[in-house]
Amino acid sequence: MNHFNNRHLKSELGTSPGPSSRRRFVKLAGITGISTTLNLAFHGFRTTKAIAKPTRQSEADTSAVRMGVVGLSFYRVVGGIVQNVLESLGYRVDITEGPHAEIFPRLGRGELDMLVAVWLPNGHQTLFQTHGKQAIELGRLYDDARFFWGVPDYLPTGIQSISDLARPSVAAQMNKLIQGIGPGAGITRLSQEVMTRYQLDAAGYQFRTGTEQDWIKAFRQSVAAQQGVIVPLWQPQYLNQAFAIRRLQDPLGVFPGADRCALVVTKAFRERLPADTVNILSRIYLGVNAVTEMDYLTSLKGLSPREAATQWMNQNPDLTQSWLKPMS
Repeated sequence: MNHFNNRHLKSELGTSPGPSSRRRFVKLAGITGISTTLNLAFHGFRTTKAIAKPTRQSEADTSAVRMGVVGLSFYRVVGGIVQNVLESLGYRVDITEGPHAEIFPRLGRGELDMLVAVWLPNGHQTLFQTHGKQAIELGRLYDDARFFWGVPDYLPTGIQSISDLARPSVAAQMNKLIQGIGPGAGITRLSQEVMTRYQLDAAGYQFRTGTEQDWIKAFRQSVAAQQGVIVPLWQPQYLNQAFAIRRLQDPLGVFPGADRCALVVTKAFRERLPADTVNILSRIYLGVNAVTEMDYLTSLKGLSPREAATQWMNQNPDLTQSWLKPMS
């Protein structure tokens, strides 16, 4: 029987910024250990032609980019990658972070120039249809983004499907309180549908929304007690690397197929970007494994999102340079 390794979870998991926190990630110039390779990859793109042209902003702010980041750890590390690239091109990046239900309306009101990031065509479809009418996809950051429910692999092997959870013999082994994240998240909307479609309320289960910290705390406490816990989950997410989690089958097909994760910008911002900048940003491709690795570094190893992003870029110089090559 496999058991989770719980020794890596730390109290720092409850210290991430709250909704609508406005902050700057650690400045690239202030991170120690940036390799010569990464500096060389950026060399040659710090020119005035790579800086956005003046718009309604003041002359002093023509190189500013207002980036929105959904306030979850795996979005923050991707935001660190995009910020590294933009600052290497001479832009100043101002970060606005918040939950789904706050950050998407900010995009719709024109308070942001770009959003990291949007899951399409399924995960954020409703939010993007409502608030993304003046925005477009600029690039694809990774593929195979997925939602699912999981249980610890130490539970009996007979628990393989969401439908199994309603069986009295299984329900008796489970913590009936299923802790989720914020109400605007795709996993929350789908989990609420799972509760209805599989009639889990009748079996005594309750789904509750909360913060990322609430979600991690509930998972950690149940694992420490070796309880049967149901975790609404997705990939990329560092828990998939840190623990043995069994993905439950979904015979009713509530969870959709794989999504792409898009870097989204407003149409107005896209129009004023130089062609070289558009080309470079559209080339940024990470993959699910890379984001999971960076999420692990920041969530369990104590690195900031920028530090995790920079370390990953330093370790993958060929890929980084392929993004930054000038247009032919």
